[in-house]
Amino acid sequence: MKDIGNKDTIARLKTMFLGYPQSTLGIDEVLFLDTTNGIASAKYIAKEEMCHSGGIVQGGFVTGWIDAIMALACMAKCGPDVLVLTLEIKISFLNSAEVGEIISTAKVIKNTKSIAFLEGKIEDANGSLIAKGTCTAKLKHNFYKN
Repeated sequence: MKDIGNKDTIARLKTMFLGYPQSTLGIDEVLFLDTTNGIASAKYIAKEEMCHSGGIVQGGFVTGWIDAIMALACMAKCGPDVLVLTLEIKISFLNSAEVGEIISTAKVIKNTKSIAFLEGKIEDANGSLIAKGTCTAKLKHNFYKN
């Protein structure tokens, strides 16, 4: 997919998102950003040390991937200087995540100046749905301004 929207915002968000703390979660690449509609997609690499019994990725990582991509989608729409603070998150685990590539995608459902409603999902490299999530977030504008 080709990025859509403000090229400067897209470049800034991609640089920000590839650093800490996303590097801890195994971020590999930001695949797509749409600054007009608030959509984001990224690829993570699930590693063996993220797993518990039987090579299944621990649910905290899955939750982290969905939470992070929902925040990125929100920042794409609301601006790169917006801090997205999760107030409530709900994750439905539908299948196990295993070692390998994980694709995380999210979109903004609705936002006001101070609140956003977001939804996201995680799929494996074959497109099988692993988990879905929704989030209500508080927005703090001008947080990252230099």
